[in-house]
Amino acid sequence: MQKSNLPTVTPLTDAELVAKFQQTHNPAFFSQLYQRYFNKVRIYCIKSLGDRSRADDVTQDVLLKAYEKLDSLQNPLLWVAWLFSIARNQVLNIHKKSSRRHLEPVDDYPFLYDDPVDSEAMEAYHRKLDALPTLLEEAPAGRLLKRKYVDGQTIEQLCQDFKLNESAVKMRLLRARQHVVQLYEQRYASA
Repeated sequence: MQKSNLPTVTPLTDAELVAKFQQTHNPAFFSQLYQRYFNKVRIYCIKSLGDRSRADDVTQDVLLKAYEKLDSLQNPLLWVAWLFSIARNQVLNIHKKSSRRHLEPVDDYPFLYDDPVDSEAMEAYHRKLDALPTLLEEAPAGRLLKRKYVDGQTIEQLCQDFKLNESAVKMRLLRARQHVVQLYEQRYASA
């Protein structure tokens, strides 16, 4: 089989897509972000609201708001945290507005739930999500963590960018994750 002389196209990271959209306002860049995150936001909304049709509406609202407000995101590396903070706020607003809500039985969506959603666990999750950008900034290998988990870079890409071998990158990621957990526990666990 003969090798093709066509250049390989590397997909843009989330941060690159955000930056390109902010520079050009070309909807094609946001469209890629939409495709990557629609299902993730939708699943989050279904879990948080317990109502699939309402979650579909909220998902659309979240992504529309993200599209309209994307210029306000100052650090493109924080795209995921920013997007899910919009989703969280939309969900909280719905909970505030409706004291009574129709819940579809959890049994209808067994793939989404291991256990019933506990409001305290959800609040703890949101506290962690809110604290994450600050903790990543302060962690010694926060840049490496952001590139891996926010931008979605592969281990191979990180090896090339940081000029490290695979085991060194994996070890630094492990230590950085542990450090972020320690920072969180020191600052927020007792609060």
